[in-house]
Amino acid sequence: MPILNGLSKKLSEVAQTTVQVSKELAGSAKATLAISAEEREIEKAYRALGQWYYSTKGENPEEAAEFIETVDTSLRKIREIRQEAEAVKTAASQPVPMIACPACGTMMEEGTRFCPSCGAMMPTPEIIQREERICPNCGALAQGPYCSQCGARVEP
Repeated sequence: MPILNGLSKKLSEVAQTTVQVSKELAGSAKATLAISAEEREIEKAYRALGQWYYSTKGENPEEAAEFIETVDTSLRKIREIRQEAEAVKTAASQPVPMIACPACGTMMEEGTRFCPSCGAMMPTPEIIQREERICPNCGALAQGPYCSQCGARVEP
């Protein structure tokens, strides 16, 4: 049934895209939460610094060093989080190498061991480089027009 095969391929592609977008959103949400937590720490330090200044009228500025260090540390953490988030975003925007299943043609990320649509075993990069054929039925390495493991016809 070609219609169901096409639908299966399309659903597989949509599922893979959804997983990738979900990973990106989760990473972005974690970074946003971490930045918000550090901003709350900065606000607490500013509030404490203001209370200290008001109560001491600015005398003994050495006592303010603790508050300033807290603010500096939080600002440093925020910069690091933003840099990490940008690095992840840049890496996510790079195209992922894709391969086609030799059995059904479904496109998937390189390195996938089994096809998500038909379950066929994916060839390893070494096999792809040697340009040998993989049996679409059992995934074995075929050396002729028929698979030596299951007898299925292997298309060139």
